Amino acid sequence: MRIEDFKKQKKGILNFRHIVTDKKEAIIDLKTGEKGFTFLANGKTEAKAEEGEEMLSVKVPHKTTFITIKHPDYGQLTWKVPGKSLRKKKRYVATLLTFSPDKEYKLKKQWVVLDIQPRDAIVLVDSTTTTTRDGIVQLDLPLGSHKYRIESPFHEPEEGTIEVEDTGRITIPIALQPFYSYLTVKTPLKGGLISVDGKQIGETQATSGHLLEGSHRLVVMVGEQCYYDAPVEIGRAEKKFLELTMADLYPREVVSRHHQVSNAKNGAKSNKKSKAKSKTNSNPPELAMEQEMPAKTAPVIIRAANDSTKIWVDREMVGTGTWKGQLAIGFHSVSTEKEELESKTTYIWVDDETPQEIDLLAPMSNYGFLNVHCNEVGAEIYVNDTLVGVTPCIVEKLPAGLKCHVKLRKRGFRDAVKEVQVIGNDMVNVELKLRKKKKNEL
Repeated sequence: MRIEDFKKQKKGILNFRHIVTDKKEAIIDLKTGEKGFTFLANGKTEAKAEEGEEMLSVKVPHKTTFITIKHPDYGQLTWKVPGKSLRKKKRYVATLLTFSPDKEYKLKKQWVVLDIQPRDAIVLVDSTTTTTRDGIVQLDLPLGSHKYRIESPFHEPEEGTIEVEDTGRITIPIALQPFYSYLTVKTPLKGGLISVDGKQIGETQATSGHLLEGSHRLVVMVGEQCYYDAPVEIGRAEKKFLELTMADLYPREVVSRHHQVSNAKNGAKSNKKSKAKSKTNSNPPELAMEQEMPAKTAPVIIRAANDSTKIWVDREMVGTGTWKGQLAIGFHSVSTEKEELESKTTYIWVDDETPQEIDLLAPMSNYGFLNVHCNEVGAEIYVNDTLVGVTPCIVEKLPAGLKCHVKLRKRGFRDAVKEVQVIGNDMVNVELKLRKKKKNEL
């Protein structure tokens, strides 16, 4: 056994682990995939080790100068702390390397990359929801079988199984099949305003947004006059084109339900008025119709992270801090914005008239990601001379536009370097190859 790369952790955007310290003790994070260690601070005080992912966090007393490490397979190591000692309220990190001539090193986990269309899909792996970064999902999964389900509004969900082996990282492209429908309406009326389900989509000729299968109300207006008002049936994934002719379009009298009931009670008097009206109108008589009924809505309360954060619904800013209003039944896109930084767009589904309350996260800063990997596992990754992890690794929260000097280093191999630039809200793939040193270079 031996310990390498000892350093004190510092706070900063390149630290991918949240630094927590202890008021009375020092904490040292030892990077290792092995378990079964015991630790003695200054050779006598037992130190507790908390297991993490490929990490052991060891708490030791203030002013610890050396640590005795024991393992049933790898023996014993007495490690002297570089410098004076480990200090309370500080956190340190190092790599604990283990060697055994009769034990072959094997990967226990492997990286899986899902490249998904559409980019805003929801991903569930082993029943756990996983966030996407512009359609890219990176999963560090244990070897074996894992079930996944991917879904997105207006698309057929997809389910499957991922077989993870230690042969290398797996990349799986997944394209969900859309099932949404469209309605395109064309009219010969100049200035004819077209509405679907109470939402204006354009004039003369227009195409709706995504529609679910079923019945939708189509209305054509010119000014205050209604020329067409009827339901339209749309099938699943249908791209329907409806061309209205002048025979379909004629002025319609729009009256209230109360007026209809009143006319029905008056009987013959109402019929005489209808006949008189038909004589003066060349178009065929039309029964009195109700006023346009608005689409069903539900009361919704949306709360942002703070009072200065803007709230956007369906690409329109509706308020700051908290918004209360009515949303139509169906899918809606929701996001937040603050200081020109936008959050990732999420989708909500309003399925009935039950009130809903939605709490939104603060907008994500304009950061990008580096996906760093190579042909060797465990190579140290340096970004602009700062240690950020070991391969394979996703380096997060790097400022957009930052020019990065990426270097990989591993004992017995030549360093590998590459210059890249961070792309905001996206992931840059950094693939390097490590080559073994020659005998005269060791």
